[in-house]
Amino acid sequence: MANLTPKQRRFVEEYLSNGENVVAAYRAVYSKAANEKTAWTNGARMLKSTRVAQVIHEAHQRAKKRTDKIMERYAITKENVLREFARIGFSDVTDIVSVKDGQVVVKDTDDVSDDARRTISEISESINESGDRTIKVKSHSKIAALTALAKHLGLDKPDPQDDDAIDDMANDQDPERIDRGEKTTEG
Repeated sequence: MANLTPKQRRFVEEYLSNGENVVAAYRAVYSKAANEKTAWTNGARMLKSTRVAQVIHEAHQRAKKRTDKIMERYAITKENVLREFARIGFSDVTDIVSVKDGQVVVKDTDDVSDDARRTISEISESINESGDRTIKVKSHSKIAALTALAKHLGLDKPDPQDDDAIDDMANDQDPERIDRGEKTTEG
């Protein structure tokens, strides 16, 4: 940021630290009272400045390198994220605890599968004044995991109203006919 003026430097810092909100960055540095249009116009002009754009680009590149290192180190991939959601979403509490003779029994962690262990968010123990022990096993939210999976699969979108039309499209012997602008025999 050596080639920037002090105000340009502050603008870049504000821009990068506030989610790249150009209006907020402009107002923070140049004019708190600027209306939306003025702040947007002048902020956008700042972003077009070669020096400012270069510094922002370099900051993005450094951030990307840091993010890539983290993703590689922890094997953060789409498949791994989906696998974790599936583990949580389809977990079975009886993989961790069971009820025997009316008593809840927590299995030894050595006896719990890796998939089941990964669904646990907390294990705690408390002892009351009379010496009774209480063990609490808390899992990650199944609802949150299933909601994320449903969203990924598109199950959160409403079904089309005309299922017959979708069946017709799926069974169409000549699907390119629509691309050619031809109509069906029915319509």
